[in-house]
Amino acid sequence: MSENGYAITTDSLTKRFGRLAALEDVSAHVPRGSIYGLMGPNGAGKTTFVRCLLNLINPTRGSATVLGHDVVRDPVAVRRRVGHVAALQPLWDWMKVREFADFMAGCYPRWNPEPISTILSRVGIGQDAKIQTLSRGQRALTALAVSIGHEPDLLLLDEALTGLDPIARREVLRNIIEAMHAEGRTVFITGQDIADMERICDHVGFLVKGRLILESTLDGLKARVKRIRIEHPADSQPEVPAGAVQVERSARETLLTTRDFSPDLLESLSEPSRRVEALDLSLEDIFVHLAQPELEIRA
Repeated sequence: MSENGYAITTDSLTKRFGRLAALEDVSAHVPRGSIYGLMGPNGAGKTTFVRCLLNLINPTRGSATVLGHDVVRDPVAVRRRVGHVAALQPLWDWMKVREFADFMAGCYPRWNPEPISTILSRVGIGQDAKIQTLSRGQRALTALAVSIGHEPDLLLLDEALTGLDPIARREVLRNIIEAMHAEGRTVFITGQDIADMERICDHVGFLVKGRLILESTLDGLKARVKRIRIEHPADSQPEVPAGAVQVERSARETLLTTRDFSPDLLESLSEPSRRVEALDLSLEDIFVHLAQPELEIRA
């Protein structure tokens, strides 16, 4: 366990490709034993972030620590303790599934083939099957199963659920992610399927244009970010409170999204002539409102 209780920490992590800032001053904190979902649109910098964690690319500035190891100074120690699967993970087509697992076993000082066999059996992938005969989804499942053979303390899944059908995704969630979480290990997953994130993650981060605009526990995020509906007379429109990220106004109704909800805020907006209520938001709604705020919209 890392000394400060985090599996991953970054401090002002920045990566530039020429003039393009793929990451800009990202300071992230992934608690040990959590399932942390990093969300963002295409081009947000999610894969660049993961590649920095594995020292596949060097940051322009800033630092990253994984399981207590500096990723630049001690990359071998990091990779021994981390499992990694990317979208469309390349596999060797000429190998059989068993041969691929045996090859990967030689890369690590410890290896347990039992969970691999269990997962492949459950999803109907024979270990004597040639990789070139597998479908895209089966290849992804094979890579995912083999990624836990060395019993990693941290599993990095970079868009790894992309292309899996609902049944295969459920097998991954149940047999890999939830199993690791139950054993106190950490799962860090990137992606755009926010419904999956909402179902499995207990911590989330939003990455937009290379910047980490928010990270929080999922429960804490939903408690703080809410929509408030205010019904009011046409001549008594409420003032926009601090913390509002989006406001939609019509003659007799104002809808505002706030990232600083509290009962006191609700009370401050209340008047005898108004009807005020707080509305819960889905994780997808929260992401859209925070990632693309439009401060005021008038009908």
